[in-house]
Amino acid sequence: MPQPRALTAEEVAATVDDFRRAAAVAIAAGADGVEIHGANGYLVHQFLFPSTNQRTDQYGSSLDNRIRFAVGVATTVADEIGADRTGIRLSPGNPFQLGDLAEDDTHELYPHLVRALAPLDLAYLHLAHGGDEELLGTLRELWPNTLLLNRAGTDIATRAKDIENGIADVVTVGSMALANPDLVERIRAGAPLNTPDPATFYGGGAAGYTDYPTYAA
Repeated sequence: MPQPRALTAEEVAATVDDFRRAAAVAIAAGADGVEIHGANGYLVHQFLFPSTNQRTDQYGSSLDNRIRFAVGVATTVADEIGADRTGIRLSPGNPFQLGDLAEDDTHELYPHLVRALAPLDLAYLHLAHGGDEELLGTLRELWPNTLLLNRAGTDIATRAKDIENGIADVVTVGSMALANPDLVERIRAGAPLNTPDPATFYGGGAAGYTDYPTYAA
């Protein structure tokens, strides 16, 4: 793997424009909208917390600087394709793909970021829940539009409670859908679900991709 380096300020600006062009191409190809991936250790996320963002320019150090890239990408994409076609995914305190690069200021960082995103009137905020219920409640209060919530590893009943108590407007699923090609029918029937096989999640072959059985089968 090549050794990573920090982008120059000019390259950061060019990368923001890359997001704009990618969103435009997605809409031209027929997509209804785009979700900006600001979670799980990917580029937007890397700007957010000090373990990965060690910059000392306008994109680093302070909270305002660390959220600048995320807000800039969201603003640019929304301007290009419309805020009503733009969502953003965040993963506060979720260690997926971060290893030992844990976030240590989530209660300051994420409310600050969500306050900055709220005026953009994006279609939705999609949260990958990291287990901090207090922070989740705070972000729900700060976000004025639709909130999508993913509670990885929990059952349907647990997720449904988030709709009932108003903490989320939509619940999302990941591996549960991957492992159950007829997930909607199973939920409606109260049928048991297949167990996902994490060893095949990134395998690239048919195993774990096309071989999960339907309930009827």
